[in-house]
Amino acid sequence: MSQSVRDQLLKLGLADERKLSEAKRQDRAGARKAKKARKSKPRNAEATGAGAEPENTRSRAEAALKQRAERDREASRKRRLNEERSARKAQIAQIIDRRREPRSKGEIPYNFVHGKKIKRIYVTQALLEGLSGGHMGVVRTGERFEVVRREIIERLQEIDPNCVVSLHDLRSESDADDPYADKPIPDDLMW
Repeated sequence: MSQSVRDQLLKLGLADERKLSEAKRQDRAGARKAKKARKSKPRNAEATGAGAEPENTRSRAEAALKQRAERDREASRKRRLNEERSARKAQIAQIIDRRREPRSKGEIPYNFVHGKKIKRIYVTQALLEGLSGGHMGVVRTGERFEVVRREIIERLQEIDPNCVVSLHDLRSESDADDPYADKPIPDDLMW
């Protein structure tokens, strides 16, 4: 049913018998030359000037070993940094869980800025006074925000300064230069 390309070209008159046989002969000659070229490679390394090849191979092997050692050092450094980071996070979480102030009955909202967002937690009146006076602050562990005392926050800042979210400056009880000392802030204006 199907004809070869040779037969189709002959039938259409695009090629004659002489040109096709000549093309076939050239293909055979090219294949023979390629086969001879593969077989004619000398087996003697000195005849081809490959005496420097073992030296070149040795230098490539040494370079590969150096690269592997460098990659291994980099991988171990990254692994060690990840382990240290995990240990710091665990230590921070443990300190916060032990030293956080209970705020389960808090009804007063306390707003603070975290990143570019304003977050809100509910605290008691005593915690609100401690937060606004700078005696307490807000820290973050995971996705939770907790209230802890200033001393604990100072310890946490030594471990990881990024866990502290909100900490006001300490407010002194007697500001002699404060012109509004005799005018207290109304309760409904608390932020």
